[in-house]
Amino acid sequence: MTKAPILLIDDDTELLEVYEKIFRLKGFQVLTCSSSLDTLKLIRDRTFSVVVSDIIMPKMNGMELLDAIKKIRPETEVIMLTAEGSISGAVEAVKKGAFSYLVKPADIDELLSNVRKAAELAGVRLENDILKSQLAGMPARKEFLGVSQAASELRKKAQIVGETDSAVLITGETGTGKEILANMIHRCSRRADKPFICVNCGALNENLIESELFGSEKGAYTGAERQRKGRFEAADGGTIFFDEIGELSLNMQVKLLRVLQEKSFERVGGSDSIRSDFRLITATNRDLKREVEENRFRADLFYRINIIPIEIPPLRERKEDIPVLCESFLDEYTREMNKSAAPLSPELLRLLQRYDWPGNVRELRNIVERLVVLSADGEIDEANLPEEIRELDQDEKQTGEQTAALRHMTRAFEKEYITRIMKKNNGNVAKSAEEMCIARKNLYKKLNDYDIKYR
Repeated sequence: MTKAPILLIDDDTELLEVYEKIFRLKGFQVLTCSSSLDTLKLIRDRTFSVVVSDIIMPKMNGMELLDAIKKIRPETEVIMLTAEGSISGAVEAVKKGAFSYLVKPADIDELLSNVRKAAELAGVRLENDILKSQLAGMPARKEFLGVSQAASELRKKAQIVGETDSAVLITGETGTGKEILANMIHRCSRRADKPFICVNCGALNENLIESELFGSEKGAYTGAERQRKGRFEAADGGTIFFDEIGELSLNMQVKLLRVLQEKSFERVGGSDSIRSDFRLITATNRDLKREVEENRFRADLFYRINIIPIEIPPLRERKEDIPVLCESFLDEYTREMNKSAAPLSPELLRLLQRYDWPGNVRELRNIVERLVVLSADGEIDEANLPEEIRELDQDEKQTGEQTAALRHMTRAFEKEYITRIMKKNNGNVAKSAEEMCIARKNLYKKLNDYDIKYR
């Protein structure tokens, strides 16, 4: 469920202080505000699961505030408090989207119960939104898909971490979805309406990386015909994501560390200091601790970027996510190619779940794209899978055949052995069971099973 804090609003600061102490003692994260206008700024900047607000407020009354909250954060539950309770007021508040309407002074147990229920509902709504985005496979707003516990925990971490400005280091094998998780963290933050700037460190030319990151002035180098903004400047107010940060040279690591410490830089060929308010998220498929030990990555930069580490497990460790991922990719590519395709068969999904996916989710996405491209009349054909996956099916059939043959040979040997011992002992079951070191009742069962005559 959601772990977002609750917000208490009342112009009576003494009552507000009492409520705050009670809710904190009950384990809630709490923020308070005594001004309805200041509340709107808080609502825009942060995510709250529940808002508890007085109706009678100066400048903007509670009903107007309720309208404004629901426009900015429709997912937030609002509980209204009033000293002048009436049925018409309660009906109006509920119509406008309030969770409940309580008369002041509110019974503390009743208020706590309402807040707990509202927070639970907000958490359910968050999970439902995630599930809907999984099923819709929205390409413009990709979520970290999956039904596994690992995928669920990663989505929860994105929500929690998104509410801070701390640096995040995402680790995991290539193709596990590090950029998607970074984008989710950005969208869960107060910077969600600002730019999300990606920097692929492995793809940047070493000779041009400075101008890419810091920008350049006109005439700074051959071909610089105009002033150019860099990625840090473009990320002002938003998030900058360094993918595969372990690929940066030691020289660039020094320059990056300086920017992170001072939040300022100069364009190439310029002398003016430019400030940028950005949130940093980095990712790597390397073991940066080992890179530090082997002097390939600066220790001071590692400690700067590793405030909140998040590791994404490989797809082979969460194979239960494969059907959900396939459904999303299938929907995405059929819409993109304007084709129709039947859902993947249980047999094909079973085969995909037997494969270990060295290329992780990216490899799975590519294979679903191949299946859609090569589909005919809406049919997804198993024959279009890569050979290494199709071979798993052949191996399974061969293993099954070998197991059946071995079972048949074992039974034939056992029957011949029992027949020989029984003949040697002239059909005496007790003596034969003793010689074979098995219980007499088990021998009787085997004699009947193999239809061996012993009398």
